Amino acid sequence: MTWCLFGPRPAEVLGTLAGLPGIAYVRGNTDRYVLTGEQPVPHSNAGDAARDPRLVERMVAMAGAIGWTRGALVQSGVLDAITDLPTTICAELPDGGRVLGVHASPGRDDGPGIASSPPDEVISSILGDCGADVVIGGHTDDPTDRIVGAVRALNPGSVGLSRQAGLARRMLVEADEEGVSVDLRRTPHDANAVVNDLYDRGYPNAAYLEKALTGSLTFGS
Repeated sequence: MTWCLFGPRPAEVLGTLAGLPGIAYVRGNTDRYVLTGEQPVPHSNAGDAARDPRLVERMVAMAGAIGWTRGALVQSGVLDAITDLPTTICAELPDGGRVLGVHASPGRDDGPGIASSPPDEVISSILGDCGADVVIGGHTDDPTDRIVGAVRALNPGSVGLSRQAGLARRMLVEADEEGVSVDLRRTPHDANAVVNDLYDRGYPNAAYLEKALTGSLTFGS
């Protein structure tokens, strides 16, 4: 899945992905925001902002980030890289099973997603009749490997906006005729360098991302 909205170098991210051999990825909700100008709830509801003036600042910051990111992609000629991305990817596994790649949940790029803390019945409800043995999603950025019913639900976490400050999270999934193995991995990265780059490049929502990258922002699920 891509995530080009929250970062100082969206065009470079897409360029790196495009250069990887055999790459396949899906579009997420923030990519949709960049394409359409939409905002997440409650940012998208002007009525909510009228009732809670604190939301006005958040709406302005998000709109600025969306416009800045879209402008960077247009200027670099890579906006089309996210225009036609699928919202799901399905493949057959060597053992005859099926793996489904999504952003949040099957059929959705936002709303509840795969995470470690919700009870099984919640995860089961969002997976629905997915027709897959393994479902891999992002969105919540919560590194997860759990069995729910007959489905193995996986979430690699986030490389660029991890819940653990200073650690890029990812997942290696290997499959053969014997089944699927999963290795949740983490790699230290220089969060302060990213923060400095955000400010140097004039990213409109830099203060919010600084909190997220340095660990002073508490993520919701």
